[in-house]
Amino acid sequence: MSSTEPVIASLDPSHPAYIEVGEMKMATVEDQRLAVIRTQDGVHVLDNACPHQGYGLVTGDLDPDFQDGPVVTCLWHNWKFRVTDGVCLIGEEDVTCHSTSIGDNGEVHVLIQRPSREHQMRVLWPSLRSALNNHYVGQISRDTVRLLDNGATPAEIMAAAIDATIGRTEDGADHEMALAADCLAIAEERHGDARVLPLVIGLSGLAEQTRGRTEVTVEPSDRGDLVELIERERLEDAMATCGALTASAAQPHLIEAAARHHLGYGHGSIYAQKAFELLDRIGETSAASLLPQLTRSLTLMTREDVLPYMRKTTRAIDEVDLQTLADSPTVRRVSEAEVDEFLNAEQFDVPRAVDLAAAGVGVRGLIDIASIGSAKRMLRYDISTEADADANFNWLAISHGLTHARATRWAWDISPSAPVARMALHGLWLLFDTGRWERRNGVASHRFEPDPQIASAPTGFADELMDDAMDDRGGSFIVVAHLVKTTRAALEETEATGSPLPLQAAARLVRGDRRERFVARNVNESIRFIRTGRPPIR
Repeated sequence: MSSTEPVIASLDPSHPAYIEVGEMKMATVEDQRLAVIRTQDGVHVLDNACPHQGYGLVTGDLDPDFQDGPVVTCLWHNWKFRVTDGVCLIGEEDVTCHSTSIGDNGEVHVLIQRPSREHQMRVLWPSLRSALNNHYVGQISRDTVRLLDNGATPAEIMAAAIDATIGRTEDGADHEMALAADCLAIAEERHGDARVLPLVIGLSGLAEQTRGRTEVTVEPSDRGDLVELIERERLEDAMATCGALTASAAQPHLIEAAARHHLGYGHGSIYAQKAFELLDRIGETSAASLLPQLTRSLTLMTREDVLPYMRKTTRAIDEVDLQTLADSPTVRRVSEAEVDEFLNAEQFDVPRAVDLAAAGVGVRGLIDIASIGSAKRMLRYDISTEADADANFNWLAISHGLTHARATRWAWDISPSAPVARMALHGLWLLFDTGRWERRNGVASHRFEPDPQIASAPTGFADELMDDAMDDRGGSFIVVAHLVKTTRAALEETEATGSPLPLQAAARLVRGDRRERFVARNVNESIRFIRTGRPPIR
């Protein structure tokens, strides 16, 4: 710390800088504005800028009789600070308090506190954890800026957030974890202050979805085969077993578990991808907190393939020799006609998909069909459906086809195996199922042409699109999470397939009309159910 000792006030009534009991004055020392406050027990000096938004404390109120000692109140948002030490009694963040000394003639001197980097980091990490626990977005933002300024990396900040929150998710790793993974990737691709927005979006998502929830953890121990424990829904045993494994040891088991069923309309595969991508960036030390929560979500998630609407497809997939399908070589790209064949199908033909893979497109080609086909589905989606309060269908349902295709490609690159071949067939079924609104109401009439700007500069286009996805116009957490993950998946799929359509589809979603109908939809469905006893129409 460095110091200076100018006279900032005086206790001598004859001195020009005299300060009375109960008075507050502003002084400037080393270009720093200070709030000089005199109470019955002495003179105290705080930073004048309220740490919330910078409004001057000396323009606020001084209450010498507050229950926790004299306080100064910033009137803009009612934050209250104890004048003796700067502790925030109402609000989110303390204000810096500086040391004072009194000279022989009553002159008040100040010793400016210049905390070292080490001291700031010791304060900032607990402050960030507190902000996450309370979902204080302002404090999360300020702490993120300060941590970055003091040399913390985006990965270190996100790792701390994961460790602080992930055990308190509702049903295991969910959209908040997937959003955190994408936001960290974006932050690491940017520089300077451009890193702050994606980081804070990821951090605030974790905070919002875990605030007030009870932590769910299990002591690590080997209790059997992880995949079978998940399959049998032995939740505690599965979490304990996963916690005893390293990330690299757990990865193939969790990929297989995600592929056993069509989990959560594709989210099981997506969450597996995002969890391991996140660990690649923040390090395996967070695996002990993150992977048991991924196990929890894979265990508890809806198994779509056992539901009535998917049973026919499940029986057909069960008849496939998945190892033979996995061994089918990819020797050519899929054609547009082959994509459109599955996009426009009246029934999902599993044998046709197997034959096509054997004819040279392989599993990777099936993933391409799901990816490009889902992009086309999004590009011809009738946006007027968003305004139909009775429609149990919207943008977000279609976007799962694209993000699931991306997750399947990730899994295939890591483990080109029979389980992932099944996942690819689930992806083709998802492409078919997202067309149910078209089949019920007629194919949407929207026409589109490939955007040449995307083909010439996909990364630059994606950067601008991601800025739009992270803008506050995105709305609620769940919408922002879908916009970000769809944009991220679209860029990667455009690069993988060579087609501009995934990015073009994401742009139509991000920049198009959307209606958030989560409350209205639930009200309509509840009324319908209470009056008729019938479930929602898929």
